[in-house]
Amino acid sequence: MTLGCHTRTLVGVLGLVLMVSVLTLPSVHAASLKLSISNPVGDDVQAVQITPNSQYVVYLADHETDNQYELYSVPISGGPPVKLNDDLPPDSDVGLFFEISPDSNRVVYATDQNSDNLQELYSVAITGGSPTRLNGLINSVFNFDISPDSTSVVYNEFQNDSFDSGVYSVAITGGTPTRLNALLVSGGQVFNFAISPNGSSVVYTADQETDEVQELYSVPIKGGTPTKLNAPLPSSAIFSFEISPDGAFVLYFTDQDENDVDELYSVPITGGAPIRLNGPLTPGGRILGDVQIAPDSSSVLYRADQDTDDVFELYHVPITGGTPTKLNPPLPVGKSVLTFDISPNSASVVYIANQDMNERIEIYRVPIMGGTPTKLNADLIPNGGVEFFEISPDSTTVVYQADQDTDEVFELYSVPITGGSPTKLNTDLTDGGDIIPSFRISPDNTFLVYQADQDTDKIDEIYRVPLPGGIPTKLNGTLVDSGEVSYFDISPNSTGVTYVADQDTDGVQELYVANNATTRVGFATPSASIGEAAGLANITIALNVPTLTSVTVDYAVTGGTATVGEDYVLANGQLTIPTGQTSTTLSIPLIADDLLEVDETVEITLSNPVNADLGTATFTLTIRDRVGSVVYLPLIVR
Repeated sequence: MTLGCHTRTLVGVLGLVLMVSVLTLPSVHAASLKLSISNPVGDDVQAVQITPNSQYVVYLADHETDNQYELYSVPISGGPPVKLNDDLPPDSDVGLFFEISPDSNRVVYATDQNSDNLQELYSVAITGGSPTRLNGLINSVFNFDISPDSTSVVYNEFQNDSFDSGVYSVAITGGTPTRLNALLVSGGQVFNFAISPNGSSVVYTADQETDEVQELYSVPIKGGTPTKLNAPLPSSAIFSFEISPDGAFVLYFTDQDENDVDELYSVPITGGAPIRLNGPLTPGGRILGDVQIAPDSSSVLYRADQDTDDVFELYHVPITGGTPTKLNPPLPVGKSVLTFDISPNSASVVYIANQDMNERIEIYRVPIMGGTPTKLNADLIPNGGVEFFEISPDSTTVVYQADQDTDEVFELYSVPITGGSPTKLNTDLTDGGDIIPSFRISPDNTFLVYQADQDTDKIDEIYRVPLPGGIPTKLNGTLVDSGEVSYFDISPNSTGVTYVADQDTDGVQELYVANNATTRVGFATPSASIGEAAGLANITIALNVPTLTSVTVDYAVTGGTATVGEDYVLANGQLTIPTGQTSTTLSIPLIADDLLEVDETVEITLSNPVNADLGTATFTLTIRDRVGSVVYLPLIVR
């Protein structure tokens, strides 16, 4: 951000505020702040979620009663946690599954606060307040979801007396629920449901028409007549389905064409003739359950022993149907594709397989439409293999875990998705050290966070490292003896990492946040000007991110043409920006006089920052002379 132009006026000038631009560079000063309150009686924080706008953290904890878990929200920059649920009777809890609305304004949760073991559904503001009950009075909720536009909640429940189940939609702020499924046959149940990504429809499975024949239906989210999506089935069931990201198609598995042979089908969400996507299966062949739809909704990838029994290979097919394309080279008996993922830009597929002759499990990239696979890992030691991987959000980089250099020591490597020389991201591990395969790439594609007993065997801590490689930074604070980190997550804006650890008290799991952006302190611009009649120049010294520990910085006058005591008053000193704040003000009194002078300057320099790096360290303030009363004498020509 740059300072706006200042007109040379003496009227209405009250002060000068200078702001610093926000930076998002990798941190060199990791600092942690406890977010949860101390657990005087409990011992556990669970089920942590960060709001989509990165402003709050919601978590479960037994803060008030041991082993009674309640729901809390707290600003990610720190502050007092707020309990979101009403007070609970003994033996009641808030369920482990709760959901934050996409607009970050509300939390939906289930609890048995009115009747033991009867789960009721509530909605509450993220900042707290009186929760609103969403479901009926005698029913128990066992599944729910919030619509993408944050206006509705869809839930699945059964009546406690009759066990009659159904799927319902209700406004997130409360109201009369609308039943979405049609009346069920005797003994019928609604099993699973999902809201379409565009929020217009709900897809569910139920034995709605024939008992024990589980079929697939679509219905508008506000209610209407359900549409059956599958073709007639034998006495079987549809156990799994997926909606395409654009909300246009539904994929499902069932033995629709041949009894006891589950195959893959695509159908428009509004109904129509289902299309079988897989090719003919070899006798005994089957499709595995890790089917993926490309993010652009154009393609479907699946693993199956379609051509050779027990040889699982990778296939691509358009979502509207067509001839599947095998993406891996032909595999002999004993070899298979073990796992895969599609890049966020839908251009590439990364997979792990033992497809080469060396029998090792390695990682490959192939264009999604087919082509020659590229091996991404470097040469492995004997018995080495790749275990896990993640693709960066911008689809440029793959991070994989492998015992590439040392047998049974699985380390992290970064490599371009198109291939190249991998870079090891972690430092050497202590003897017996391991990296837990729950590493994450930041949403802004700049760094990786991983959990490992890198420094002390059996003491798991969390580290951040730049994605292209560099020196890892430990993010958690100093742990008590036997303490360790049990969980972490990265905020959607990539500036904070939340984690759960018994950092302060052994055996007491608490919630912390580590500042994940470079904390920089400095001036926004190198110079600005003000008239001497303003009386006071207020200069803001600012941080680029909220601080998790207080930041101090020294300031001193290091030059300029103005004279201290005659034109301004300022002694050298130190400024402090407290925890949770982003700025402080340096005020310079100005001394006005009646002299006609040229503009004069004051040069101020920041130094010796604590818990931050220096941003713009030098600032020049120009003091403009005020307009004086000038007497003009007549010009006399002799």
